[in-house]
Amino acid sequence: MGAALIGVCIAVVAGFAAGSANTRAKRARLDYTRTKALVPGARKTAWAESLRGLRVIATAAAVLVALAMAMNVIGQR
Repeated sequence: MGAALIGVCIAVVAGFAAGSANTRAKRARLDYTRTKALVPGARKTAWAESLRGLRVIATAAAVLVALAMAMNVIGQR
């Protein structure tokens, strides 16, 4: 009787541990799937923001070059 009770207790604890691990694995897989689905959108947004910043920098540089050229022409007169 005592050995059977110990075996049942061990089986219950092992079943609880296995069920808990299975739940964590399913949750991790769901998180992974959701995150993987978000990556292309995040990558697209990151590239768009980078190009927008590059465009602002290029515009500012063009304005500064044009201003320097205008100041050079004014200084030669």
